[in-house]
Amino acid sequence: ILFESVFFFFLFTLTCFLAVHSPFKMESVLPSSSYTAVEDAFRSFINTLTDIQDSAQQKWIQFKQQRSTLERNMADYNKQTDGTQRISLDVGGTVFNTTSETLLKQEESFFWGMLRSGQWQPDKTETGQYFIDRSPHMFGIILDYLRHGEMRVDGNK
Repeated sequence: ILFESVFFFFLFTLTCFLAVHSPFKMESVLPSSSYTAVEDAFRSFINTLTDIQDSAQQKWIQFKQQRSTLERNMADYNKQTDGTQRISLDVGGTVFNTTSETLLKQEESFFWGMLRSGQWQPDKTETGQYFIDRSPHMFGIILDYLRHGEMRVDGNK
């Protein structure tokens, strides 16, 4: 529908141009029934653009609200911990202990996003650990990378 509206808008603009700059009368360029159709298409095009603009404005408002909530959650988290809060992770049934400082070393990482968002809460009903439904086999290597900044597999860099 957007393509048709753009096409009719172009046709309407061309028609107006010809009507102004042509020695012919408007009726000779475009019959009145076609002129009405072009005018209707132009109105439809404007309505479509208005709808798109309204939708974009609503999405922008939602984005700003979500961003504001995230920033508040991050500020609350920063107030609660100095970065050395001890964290216990249950990864596929194996428990790993570390600090929030270690998990937050890599900005934009999975842990950084989850801890900073304030949305990831430990399972308070059982053990108070963060549960991660993944295999623990490689998790120790990931945790060591966060601790040391180097990838070590089997003691090698």
